[in-house]
Amino acid sequence: MATIYNPQCSSPVVANHVSTFIFDDDAKDSEFNMGRTILADEHLQSYIYEILKSGKWTIGLIIGQLTSQKDYAVKLIRTPEPVEDECSEDEESASPSKRRKRNKPESLATVDEQWVAQHAKQVTRMLPGGIDVIGVFVVAPPKMTQPAQSKLRQVLFAIQKVQKKTFPLESEQSVTDRILLQVCSETKKFTCRTVDVADPKSDMRPAEWKSQSSGETWIKLQSRVSVNIHINIPQKNQDQMFFKRIQGAILPYCHRIQDGIVMIDNKLRGGQELLVPSQSEGKKGKGKEKGTVMKEPMNVKFLTQLESSISTAPVIEDCSSRMIIKGCISCRAFVNSRSTVDEATRAIKADFIRSLISRCELLSEDIDVIEEETSIKELYDTPIRVFGCLPLSTIEFCDYVFQDEKIEEVIQRIKELLDVLVTENDLDLTSEKVATEEDWSNAQGVQAQISASESTPSGQVREIPIGAILGAAVLILSVVLYFVTS
Repeated sequence: MATIYNPQCSSPVVANHVSTFIFDDDAKDSEFNMGRTILADEHLQSYIYEILKSGKWTIGLIIGQLTSQKDYAVKLIRTPEPVEDECSEDEESASPSKRRKRNKPESLATVDEQWVAQHAKQVTRMLPGGIDVIGVFVVAPPKMTQPAQSKLRQVLFAIQKVQKKTFPLESEQSVTDRILLQVCSETKKFTCRTVDVADPKSDMRPAEWKSQSSGETWIKLQSRVSVNIHINIPQKNQDQMFFKRIQGAILPYCHRIQDGIVMIDNKLRGGQELLVPSQSEGKKGKGKEKGTVMKEPMNVKFLTQLESSISTAPVIEDCSSRMIIKGCISCRAFVNSRSTVDEATRAIKADFIRSLISRCELLSEDIDVIEEETSIKELYDTPIRVFGCLPLSTIEFCDYVFQDEKIEEVIQRIKELLDVLVTENDLDLTSEKVATEEDWSNAQGVQAQISASESTPSGQVREIPIGAILGAAVLILSVVLYFVTS
């Protein structure tokens, strides 16, 4: 890798130089107080120095993986400047001369924490299981960062609040610390701290941001899961927004997935086992490729208890409509080479749940905007999932694409939200496929199958079926909406 030079220093920028940390005096006196260690991919320092060369202050997101022992930072993403909607997106697309005005805050102290939180929410949708928004970074002069400490803390808690609301099951993860990385644009020093976002009264604690030249080895897990969810919409909820109606109904299904077990490469394994025992020692020193990934992904099958075998008290209520969410989801997750089976299981489950909720929310947003009236029976296709690789990494990202969207819109969205430049050839557009008219017809016919009995004895589990597959492609998830008529 070429040596990076600091434009304002005569000496080359090396790992020891950029990893200059500022800690409180009390933290130096006690090893116990040193807090967490964040292993950062080497290319992140190049990203920061590109920001430094621009001469502009910046706030953005840290993407990576939190574990009980160490944390891993794999990408930094600048948060786009807020937009004033002087023209619509359609007007902007039709006339390049019309641009939505971006209005950057005057300083960090005036940053809208909700704007950064919404960016974090959109980025989280685009991440595979195991990879999350783990913190915030800022590049700014000390006269700007010092009076903004309270604001930066608010940003971290605002992100957590939005994430908990949108992806409620993910908020149950054991690691609740989030990272705040501050880079001084004058001295080029890094100050890293963490805060427990589960505790509003928690203090900022010093942490170590450690750049590593040899990238982490990542293990890829993948699965294809068939979904067939029947949802009764109570009359009292009929006036709720479309997503509110769906979210409350699919959460019990998500809990079943979360409480279920998985088979990894057709084996049931102990939760505390290392996922890849042969890599437990890890090869150190030269010769290790940066950001490597196992050549063969691990295939995962979900096993869950039958809904009919779960004992619940009967509830009688008036229902106005019934929804059926049916289709197949392509899931992918990434975990570090030191991960246990339990950690890998949580990652792939999180990807499935995140993907299901994201599709339903995106579809709901689309319906709430374009739908004025709903006919007696409707069938909607959720957006399909496409994948790509993060730059200088084998970790993937994803996006969700509606049928009527152009590939140029997808590329622009990836650039704006992930700060990643891609072309159509860089994207995997084949992992999921839009349902044909015949598939639509079959999906509409599932109403006749609603009362079909499942005779598996109580307490047993079964594999969630793979479902209909067209060649190597997975059918898009669809939502069938039936209205109850008197």
